Formats: sequence, structure tokens, C-alpha cells
Amino acid sequence: MKDPYEVLGVNRNATKEEIRDAYRELIKKYHPDKFRDNPDMKALAEEKIKEVNEAYKYLLDNFDNSSGVSGVASGDQSLFQQARQKIGTGDYYGAEDLLVRISDKSNPEWYFLSGLIYFKQGWYDKAGTYLKYAHEAKPDNKEYEDTYKEFLKASRSYNPQMNGPAQGGGMNDETTACLNCCAALACTDICCHCMGGI
Repeated sequence: MKDPYEVLGVNRNATKEEIRDAYRELIKKYHPDKFRDNPDMKALAEEKIKEVNEAYKYLLDNFDNSSGVSGVASGDQSLFQQARQKIGTGDYYGAEDLLVRISDKSNPEWYFLSGLIYFKQGWYDKAGTYLKYAHEAKPDNKEYEDTYKEFLKASRSYNPQMNGPAQGGGMNDETTACLNCCAALACTDICCHCMGGI
């Protein structure tokens, strides 16, 4: 997700009313009906509208009426936005480094972004815990809900026989170690019998 302030063209201290006004202007400007006769421009306008809607929703979801700024410390807000950008480009380690610097790690956004990183890396056990917490903490946040649903769908279709960090099929490290040990013992027994062992 791009920086929502840049998408809407407002400063970081914008009031809720300024955010709404900017949103309304952009919706009018890029309304797809204005480009009916030009399919290419209409497709671009639809993409822009989607981007504007996401930015508007994000800012309103994180807006604190009492302070007039987003509901997290401004330093944290900036780190969250940078982390989102890094996740968007696939720089998960860079995003993790930024999330470590967040002062309020009880914020649902921290859990959401951490869970998103785990999900994209295939660490399903951790991803599920973090994404579920974020969704339950802010059930009205559509992005959190959609991502959690996507995770649930992916984890159900996950094949536990695949290699990789994900353990969505219910095989934890102890089970895997036990199976590897049993396989090694069975192999040793077969070899010993083949070589004349007892």
C-alpha cells in the first residue's frame, strides 16, 4: 500500500474533515463513468479509485478524534507506513527491522503487519496467531478481515508434505523429528538384515 497521505494529497496533521474533502474530490476526479469512451483510461481510473478508497479507509481506521491525528504516535505511524511499503516490495526483513522499532507493539496494525510478513514467508502457525489477533481487535477493518480470510483459505489448502517453513498441516518440529528418527531406525534395520545382521 502506498503512503495514504500522499495518495489523498493531504499532510500528516490533516483533520478528519480535510481527509474527507480530499477523498471526495479524488472520487469525483477519477470516477470511471467519466471515461466511458476510453477503456484504457477507465481501467486506470478504476485502479486509482481503488487506491484512493484504501488510503481513505486506512486513515479513518487509524484516526483518533481526541488528538486530531492518527491513533498511533507519529513516529510509529511513519514506521508502519514504511513497513507496509517494504512488504509491498517483498523486503520482509527490512519490514521486520522497522516493526521492531515500533514503541506500541499492542497496536493491531503491528500484529497485522507482523502476521502478513509471516504469511508471505510461509510461517503459517505464527501468521495465524497474529492475523487473528489483529482481526479480532478491529473486526470492522476490511483489510484485516480480508487478509485473515485469505490466510484461512491458504492454510486449509496447504499440503503438509511440501518443503518449507509452513507447518499448516499440523506437523510440528517434534513430530517431524520423531518421524525422521523412526525412518532412520527402519532404514538401519533393513540394511543390517541385508548385510547379515541379527
